[in-house]
Amino acid sequence: MTEKIKTVVITGPTATGKTALAVELARRFDGEIVSIDSRQVYRGMDIGTGKDLGEYGEIPYHLIDVADPAAEEYNLARFCRDAYPAISGIAARGKLPILCGGTALYLAALLDGYRLPGGELPHRDSGLPRERQVPGGADSFRPSFELDPLLLGVYYPRAEVHKRIEARLDSRLADGMIDEVRRLHDERQVSYEKMEFFGLEYREVSHYLKQECTRTEMRDRLLYRIRQFAKRQDIFFRKLEREGHVIHWLKAGREPEPEKLIRLFLENAPLPAPVLRMCDTYYGNK
Repeated sequence: MTEKIKTVVITGPTATGKTALAVELARRFDGEIVSIDSRQVYRGMDIGTGKDLGEYGEIPYHLIDVADPAAEEYNLARFCRDAYPAISGIAARGKLPILCGGTALYLAALLDGYRLPGGELPHRDSGLPRERQVPGGADSFRPSFELDPLLLGVYYPRAEVHKRIEARLDSRLADGMIDEVRRLHDERQVSYEKMEFFGLEYREVSHYLKQECTRTEMRDRLLYRIRQFAKRQDIFFRKLEREGHVIHWLKAGREPEPEKLIRLFLENAPLPAPVLRMCDTYYGNK
C-alpha cells in the first residue's frame, strides 16, 4: 500500500495573505513550509514575487531561492523532484508539511500525483491539459508516497481582491521593485528576453526600463494583468472543485477557523462541509 502523508495546503488567489497564514499555522502546529510558487524559486527575485522572507522568522521553508534566474528555467519536472523529497523529509522529522502558494500547475501536479518523464517538459505556457498527458518512460519520476491533503483557500470577494492587488502593487513599487528588475538585468545578467519568461512584474517593468512605456502606463498595465491573473486562478480553483477536490475556503483567512479544521484533519475526524464553493460563486463578467 502506498504511504500517504498528511499535508496542509494553503492556497488561493494572489494578494490574499497566504504566506502570513501559512507561517501562523506552522507555528501552531510545528510545521515547515514548502513554497508552490513558480517564481519564488529564483534568487534575487524578491520584491516582484512577494517572498516576504521576513515573515517566516524561525519557520523552516523550502523551494525558495533554489535556482539562478540567468542560467536556469525551473519547470514542473524539477519542481516535483524537489517538492516530494522536501515533503517526505518534513514528515520524517515529525513535522507537519504545509504547502503554500498559488501556481496552478504545481499544485495540480502534487494533488494528482503526476508521473513525469526524466527529460525536459514542454514550456510552462503550453497549458495544463498537455502537461497532464505527458507519458512515463523507463526513467520516469514516480513519487514514493501520496499526499493526504487538507486544502485551505484564502477567500475574499473579487472586488476586495482587486483592491488588495492594487495596494500591494503600489507598495512593491514604493519598496524598489523597479530597481530590483534593473539589478537583475545589470548585475545578474538576466536578459530582458528572460524577463518575458518570468511574466507579470518582470515583463512589464522591463518594458519600462527599455523606455517602451511610461511609468504610469507600466503601472496601469501591470495592475490589469495581475487582476486578470487572479481571475485565471479562480477558474483553476473552480476546476479543482469540479474534479472532486474539496477546498475549505476561509473568509479573509479566518472563517471557519483554520486551526479547528487542521485539528480535525490530524485526528482523522470528520470535517464539516465547506462554507462555500468557488464553482458556485457567480461573478458575471467582472
